[in-house]
Amino acid sequence: MKPVKINSEEILKAINSGNGYIQVNGRDFLLLEVEKIDDVNVYEVTDPEEEKQLLQALNENNPILSDK
Repeated sequence: MKPVKINSEEILKAINSGNGYIQVNGRDFLLLEVEKIDDVNVYEVTDPEEEKQLLQALNENNPILSDK
């Protein structure tokens, strides 16, 4: 997986705002910070609090955002 480098101050400010997602051209993008990304395209959760929040979110009703 190749990272996308972002140099826009406006986008960097939005990412650092603490919000969980950003909107670009009417599309919503979830923000997740990762420590490392291997070539196998698997995200490994290492923080217990993050794991708890992810499992809670997965077990709740999660409609596809583009269907809204």
